[in-house]
Amino acid sequence: MVNIAAIYSTLGNPNSLIPLLVKDSASTTGMTAGSMITGREEGQDRLIDEVGTEIIWLCAIPAFKWLFDKTIFKSFNLDSEFDVRNLKNKDILEKIKEHAPTEDIKKNLEKIAKKQGLFKNLALYKFFFSTGMAVASYIGLTRAKQTYTENKIKKNLIAEYNAQKAKQNNNDKQNTDKPSFKGIGEVVKNFAFSPVRNMWLLDGAITTERLADSRTPQEFAGYAIKEGSILCFMYYAGGKIQKALENRALKKHNRTIGLDVRVYENGNLQKAFESGTVKQSLEIFKKAITLNDADLYEFIHKNPENDIIKSAKEAKMIKMYNKTDKIDTRKYIDLDEIKNAYKNIDALYTQYLDAIKKGDTAENFFKHVKKLKRNSILMNIGSCMFALGVVTPAVMLAKRFMSKDNAEFQTKKEIREQLIKEGIIA
Repeated sequence: MVNIAAIYSTLGNPNSLIPLLVKDSASTTGMTAGSMITGREEGQDRLIDEVGTEIIWLCAIPAFKWLFDKTIFKSFNLDSEFDVRNLKNKDILEKIKEHAPTEDIKKNLEKIAKKQGLFKNLALYKFFFSTGMAVASYIGLTRAKQTYTENKIKKNLIAEYNAQKAKQNNNDKQNTDKPSFKGIGEVVKNFAFSPVRNMWLLDGAITTERLADSRTPQEFAGYAIKEGSILCFMYYAGGKIQKALENRALKKHNRTIGLDVRVYENGNLQKAFESGTVKQSLEIFKKAITLNDADLYEFIHKNPENDIIKSAKEAKMIKMYNKTDKIDTRKYIDLDEIKNAYKNIDALYTQYLDAIKKGDTAENFFKHVKKLKRNSILMNIGSCMFALGVVTPAVMLAKRFMSKDNAEFQTKKEIREQLIKEGIIA
């Protein structure tokens, strides 16, 4: 059975790579179609490049991290599942050990606590290793493909020339462009711990290399347009669009839709609203957020029945251990995210009470909220896909055709001129 809530939650998750994959697929389709217009060879080549490099783009870092975990971390007998950010607060670290879901995990956490310097260094090395190897893999691929491109184009042009001389049919051959990667992203404090932010750094290195290694002004201009668009709509615009849609829902419909869609979809929050238990949960949590971080962390463990804590678990802000009712203390809990969830639930409950007073029902209220949330996610993803898959390729095509001499694949044109100069073809 398809879990609709999980699909919408994944698409609306700013820390998931799936929305990036969806957007990039739209970009791949648009770029390929645009290249087909300038020539079948270039279009076929673009498809191969886009799909191939998309796989590297999405899989390289996770693969190298996995390799580091299975070799380096394993050799030191340290649990790579533990999030190094948990070491920032020594009081929270004590709570983490105290509430460990199993004795084995507790022993591993105590070992990490004693070797904090080593663990921090390994976590740092893991990040640089995975990102560096991904960049190195891309650069190696670029160099190999550039050599292949030049040789392939030369071979094709000579074959075309010989075919024309023999009055034979001209057979289209493939000529290869450099692989296509994404735009430069801003490196933020915790970029190493978010898959999406991790991609920003990888993209920065890749884009810099691509622009610096462009073979022609045509290629440089094309990359600049595309990379700028990717940067904007892959990483930046989505969050701004989603926030604007949430503000619109609040202003126009008086509905708060800032929570993860799973919290609206599964019915538990609706039951809490109908029964009134959420009121007590909100009152208790309001006092809890005035506590220091360690005490708030303790509160999360000691109050599993609190509706705000339940919602945070449903939204995966708090991760559970192996489908048990125990929190996996190795994973990082962002307390600011939990506080923000409280604010959203508090605002939504106020809106709910107002709607009920006006004759609405809980069923209709949550049905409306779910519809607004789903629509916001679809509009967000759809807008970015349209920009990447339609607008950007159209701009690139328009720039190519603005100049009559710029329509042809510039690399192929330069190689043809060189072959004529060398007397290989006429």
